Amino acid sequence: MTLWATLQARKRLINAFKHANIYRMAGESYIFPTIRKVELTDDYTKFTLRLPTGFDPDTLTDNLFVFQQVFGPNVVIDGEIKYFTITVYRKGLPSKVAYNFDEWQSVMTDKTLPIIVGRDRNNQPQAFDLAIFPHILTSGETGSGKSSLLRAVLTSLMLTKSPDDVRFILGDLKRSEFGIYRNVKHVEGVHVTPRTLLPALRLIKVEMERRGNLLDKNEVTHIKELRDKLPYIIVAIDEVALLRQEREIMNIVEDISSIGRSLGVLLILSMQRPDSKVLEGRLKNNLTVRISGRQSNKRNASVAGAEGAEKIKITDKGRMIFVLDEPIEIQSPWLEYDEAKRLLEPLKVKTEFEFPFEEKDDVGLTEAITDFKFGILEELQ
Repeated sequence: MTLWATLQARKRLINAFKHANIYRMAGESYIFPTIRKVELTDDYTKFTLRLPTGFDPDTLTDNLFVFQQVFGPNVVIDGEIKYFTITVYRKGLPSKVAYNFDEWQSVMTDKTLPIIVGRDRNNQPQAFDLAIFPHILTSGETGSGKSSLLRAVLTSLMLTKSPDDVRFILGDLKRSEFGIYRNVKHVEGVHVTPRTLLPALRLIKVEMERRGNLLDKNEVTHIKELRDKLPYIIVAIDEVALLRQEREIMNIVEDISSIGRSLGVLLILSMQRPDSKVLEGRLKNNLTVRISGRQSNKRNASVAGAEGAEKIKITDKGRMIFVLDEPIEIQSPWLEYDEAKRLLEPLKVKTEFEFPFEEKDDVGLTEAITDFKFGILEELQ
């Protein structure tokens, strides 16, 4: 870009500072935030700023609307304390990203447990490796696109990895999301009540103890270092807030969040409105990845760990704040229920127990898990 274009961009930013009253006066001179760098590309203009000492860091974000009035609606402000970036994108996020499994292959093939998230403002696919960044919290109001994202995440994992790579325990407490995964060969059980979920999690607890002993015996720090391969285990629970009174279940979930990474036991938790009574202590601190659709207010967005989610419009279905290293706004993939069902059909198997663990009490548990492949049957007998 030309020097002239850079100077014009700086001039517009200074104009925005004036409209937002982001300056001090020294006599008749204005003191603005220092513009340290201006980066112009075909996709965006990015300003790197340093606030003078004493400026309120919230001054920039609180005046986002002013920058949008000057530069257009596609403005993102990032940073903290003194150093910030203001990025003006040429294009906005797409209003919808249709799910196409083949299109995500390029960002999934190099990851142990690929989690697809969506497309960013540059239309680039965003994904991360759950084996490296463990434990996810997804949240968002009804209609925000959270359910479709969960569907895309789980379906993609099952299509990409074999049952020898990853197994699933699914908690579907609203009885609305995970039914399509019943009898998929990766899935140990789909549980719709705490009564059936608890025995499954007790088994997970035993398996974590077994894996911990294996790590100690072999003097290694992660299951990937063991000679004999063990599958990763993903515990995914939709509307986990419904378990707030289930103390034993929540204790096991917290234990997974604390020690599960090295043992290959990982969490994907979901809730509509973040509940601070559920997200407390160890669990809150150990959910390292946050993905949130629209939240009704700033407090809920803060509890969700996705500041800015309260600014998502109610009409922006699938718009999410994705927080891994720093928050970015993405458009999540839209996967229809029937399409997910079609994709999963080749993975279905007939089993003796249509609903694993269900209708079984603790006494009959061993007989109900003849296909439970975590290697713990000998521990139970």
